[in-house]
Amino acid sequence: MGRESDATEPTDELTRLRADLAAQSSVARILAEAPTLAEAGPRLLEAIGRGLGWELGFLWTVDDREGLLRCRADWADGAVGPTFARLNVDHGFAFGEGLPGRVWAEATAISVPDVLDYEHFVRTQAAERDGLRGAFGFPVRDRGRVLGVIEFLNRSVGEPGEDALALAETFGHQIGQYLCRRQAEEAVQASEGRKTAVLESALDAIVTIDFRGGVVEFNAAAERIFGWAREQAVGREMGELIVPPSLREAHRSALARAVEAGGGTLLGRRLELTGMRAGGAEFPIELTIMRLGLDEPPAFVGYVRDITDRKRAEERAELLAAAGEELTAALDLSATIGAVASLCVPQLADWCVIDIVGEGRRIERVAVAHADPARAALARELERRPGTETSSPEGLARALRRNEAELATETSDALLVAAAQDADHLAVLRELGPRASMIVPLHARGRTLGAIILLGAESGRRFDENDFSFAREIARRAALAIDNARVHEERSHIAATLQASLLPPRLPRLPGVAVASRFRAAGESHRVGGDFFDLFATAPGDWMIVMGDVSGKGAEAAAVTALARYTVREAAAHDPTPSAVLSRLNEAILSYQAEGGDRFCTAVVGRLRPTASGARLALASGGHPLPLRLGASGHVEPVGTPGMLLGVARDPDLHDVELELEGGDSLLLYTDGVTETPTARGLLGERGLAALLESSRGLDADALVDRVDRTVVELQSGTPRDDIAMVALQVQGGADRSVGQVGGGEQLAAVSVGPGVRPAAD
Repeated sequence: MGRESDATEPTDELTRLRADLAAQSSVARILAEAPTLAEAGPRLLEAIGRGLGWELGFLWTVDDREGLLRCRADWADGAVGPTFARLNVDHGFAFGEGLPGRVWAEATAISVPDVLDYEHFVRTQAAERDGLRGAFGFPVRDRGRVLGVIEFLNRSVGEPGEDALALAETFGHQIGQYLCRRQAEEAVQASEGRKTAVLESALDAIVTIDFRGGVVEFNAAAERIFGWAREQAVGREMGELIVPPSLREAHRSALARAVEAGGGTLLGRRLELTGMRAGGAEFPIELTIMRLGLDEPPAFVGYVRDITDRKRAEERAELLAAAGEELTAALDLSATIGAVASLCVPQLADWCVIDIVGEGRRIERVAVAHADPARAALARELERRPGTETSSPEGLARALRRNEAELATETSDALLVAAAQDADHLAVLRELGPRASMIVPLHARGRTLGAIILLGAESGRRFDENDFSFAREIARRAALAIDNARVHEERSHIAATLQASLLPPRLPRLPGVAVASRFRAAGESHRVGGDFFDLFATAPGDWMIVMGDVSGKGAEAAAVTALARYTVREAAAHDPTPSAVLSRLNEAILSYQAEGGDRFCTAVVGRLRPTASGARLALASGGHPLPLRLGASGHVEPVGTPGMLLGVARDPDLHDVELELEGGDSLLLYTDGVTETPTARGLLGERGLAALLESSRGLDADALVDRVDRTVVELQSGTPRDDIAMVALQVQGGADRSVGQVGGGEQLAAVSVGPGVRPAAD
């Protein structure tokens, strides 16, 4: 029943803001285009009703002669309420009678969850016949006077939310101004005798000109809006009086065409143009031109409205929508803070300073933005100022301590002196020349994170309560975004630390075998992946290498990864046969599943023994991609026999394969994040990876994995969709070999040294 307004997620809030902006734009367009209330009424009811989620609407206006509300327009979403609508055609409501009459009498919005239970609802039988339950009415008014009532009904029970009530209030004022305007126009056309009273009481500027463009009438509202006294304006050309210099020739040409055509197409249309005040300041106006009488040559009257506030409201609604979208998307803390500063300058202030409460409750300046890039040097000077403590008695520290926003419509030199930390700081503050300021704390989830300081300076900008309210709303959204970015950074740091703990800090040195590795985490930075590898000694001259991939990401995947890594080490200490190690790992995963886990694993295990001429390798795979061997001749082939995925069966089918690696041979172990890289012809696959290795003949182990890593990342436009893990073993030949002895699990001698675990660089 109506739209509720308690959405708390940024995406819900952004959707609401866009819907509100669309409804306001529709109402403004209808009021600008519709020449009569009869034409505007149904369109207004539809725009507002659909925007606020109602099904049936009526526009009632006050008939001053009868002292009754009369229905002037209706709208229904489909075939809703036919009996009820017919009843309203001839019905009139007295002051205080029924829902429309009570809205008229109380001059405020009234919502009725269920009309069948509302004692003042006099059309209950018709409503019950049509299945209508919920109702809502709000006044149409201007300058405190109720001109009419808009009433909506629904077939469901409920009440509108606070945001819908606030929007209805805005619509009531807009339509009230429209009604007042139409009444003024009709009064001018109907009775010349009432002209003076209408002119003087109108809120809009009314300017009458002759066919030459000379001012004939200039009402009190025109004096207030444009800054010219009537005596100064009458007799002067309107173009030089209130039209900006850049638009005067276009204005004079349009007037000449209108005189020639007797008015032309401009008459009766509502135009948005730019006006000029007496001091030369330009501002947005809304203009409607009417012809006076039928005399020749023609004279014209222009109804001018200062729409500065409306334009500002539209711009700020758009800014809030953009802020919601931009701040919701930003997860990097520094990027979020920069986005906040750019949102405030120059739309809201000349200067924007953002301070964050850091370690030891000290206030740290993290951003300074100015509307003029040439002032960047002064901005950097501000950023270099040392932080203060939140216990300081005045200014920013006080606002943070109390969590209260502060508005200073005028900034005196005494205030600058009080805020300065020293003489140099005071000199910088005076050079800024602030004329007004706002300090708005950044408060989110029960914690004060810092504050936004907004300054009006050389532009002469002054802040009012509307600016203050808008700044608080920006700060509320900014605080949530900054806190989200902080949480994201903390989670990313924790994830990175956990990910690093699941990989060996460095790979050991192998005699006669160069070793290189790469690991690249993909996806969200705060989620831990399941790729892992390890290389360790099991006995003097024997080494165990393992490469694996646990399904999924996150904490559970990390737990299984840790389980797999340490199970392999424990199993290898008892039986270094690769298939036996995989069988023990399979048992551990099945036990984990029995305790409620839901993860599987692929792994390949190899036992490597360097020899005088090369290296002997025993290998077994448990559902993992087979390693690729790059021979010294450039030939590439997979080695080993595919085995069963681990964590599926109690007795998996696993096979040990033994092979000899000769001097110059390389062996690449990898996870499927490499082979599942998309290319123009499909996935890279084992064949594509083999072709890449063939073209890498002659590269050392480190250069080999680096080339594969760079190629895979470039094919995915710099953002891999899955984790990438690789270990390359390269058997040295001739003088490069020296088979050392290993004791107690540590390398005692080696000639060729491979790098340790190395994260891939972006």
